[in-house]
Amino acid sequence: MKRSLVAVVLAAGEGKRMRTQGPKVLVDLLGRPLLGHVLTALAPLCRQRVIVGGKQLPILRQRFAHEKGVGFALQARPLGTAHAVKSALKVLPLRGVDVLIVCGDAPLIRTETLQAAVASHRAAGADVTVLTACVTDPTGLGRIVRNAGGALLRIVEQKDCSPRELDLSEINAGQFVVRAEALHRLLPQIGRDNTQREYYLTDLIALAKGKAHAYRIADPEEARGVNRPDELDAARKHLQARIVHELRAAGVIIPAPEHVVIESGVAIGEGTVVHPFVVLRAGATIAARCSVGPCAVLRDGAQLEEGARVGNFVEVKASRLGQRAKAMHLSYIGDAEVGADVNVGAGTITANFDGVVKHRTRIGAGVSVGAGTIFVAPVTVGDGARTGAGAVVTRGHNVPKGATVVGVPARPLAKKLKQRHS
Repeated sequence: MKRSLVAVVLAAGEGKRMRTQGPKVLVDLLGRPLLGHVLTALAPLCRQRVIVGGKQLPILRQRFAHEKGVGFALQARPLGTAHAVKSALKVLPLRGVDVLIVCGDAPLIRTETLQAAVASHRAAGADVTVLTACVTDPTGLGRIVRNAGGALLRIVEQKDCSPRELDLSEINAGQFVVRAEALHRLLPQIGRDNTQREYYLTDLIALAKGKAHAYRIADPEEARGVNRPDELDAARKHLQARIVHELRAAGVIIPAPEHVVIESGVAIGEGTVVHPFVVLRAGATIAARCSVGPCAVLRDGAQLEEGARVGNFVEVKASRLGQRAKAMHLSYIGDAEVGADVNVGAGTITANFDGVVKHRTRIGAGVSVGAGTIFVAPVTVGDGARTGAGAVVTRGHNVPKGATVVGVPARPLAKKLKQRHS
């Protein structure tokens, strides 16, 4: 019978070295919490993911309550990684599954890597598999100890290493694949005979007695944990480079990748140009053959349809710009629907917030918006309409199709005045 896969995510760390007010695993990394990146990597593989938390578990539960297939387990006392996994066993199947154990503060791990590790574990017929990596600086990390023939013997935490073991460069990446039956059998055998007086999950390797296996990660960066601000910065740089690489491979043009911020989850179509000093927040969607920037910000809910252009010092939030619409200079477009072929003049603002509620602005197709126009939402502008420079279109005073409005507050342009200027 084919074995299924469940996951245990260790997320009980308090993040003292990160100096965070809340759980460390909720620290933001390019638009998503550290733990969110891990859960995303696990989602295609596991029918069930269990987050193990400590005293801050209620915060984690609230943050991920709507995440499909996610459960929670409490580690009442911080007694080590094996103790944390034992806390999760109460909600896990006893047999017929493999348990993938990962760290909630290791956001760079890929789905493909975990999938390959599980396949290697099953092919080896192992009870326990540990993911390892070879690094240039193993300081602070558990070392992988092998015999003269290369067989896996044990994992030793740095504080318990001998001088010879400190020189080893292969480290424990923090992820394990364990047969549920072996996990239930071996966990009770783990003791606390170490300098930390904790129950180490790494002791599973020695206890497996020849049924242990190692899967070496090709990219050591995937093993990177985040415990300090400098490690968060390093993870951000690596993840940003990965995002840029994937977008470029899909046909997105990014002339100066070192001068953009593109968060995780941003979708960009082929042929779109992302100019320098652009910030694209999680939840922004950009279709093919658009142009963004320089110095533009697209926030959550921003949507550019094919051929739309957003220029310098323009911010778009929770708004849709239709095909070939343009907002090229010094504008804020928030909570708005902008139709196709609209030209938004410099300095335009959709005043969406009345101090209590945010309202929407709806601008029809082919509208010409004069420089410095302010739309006080809620307001609707009909197809083909125009606003004069500096016009203030006040709340509820909709602009009819094809009309021209000017002034403060904006009023229809008199017919005689129209004829004089025609």
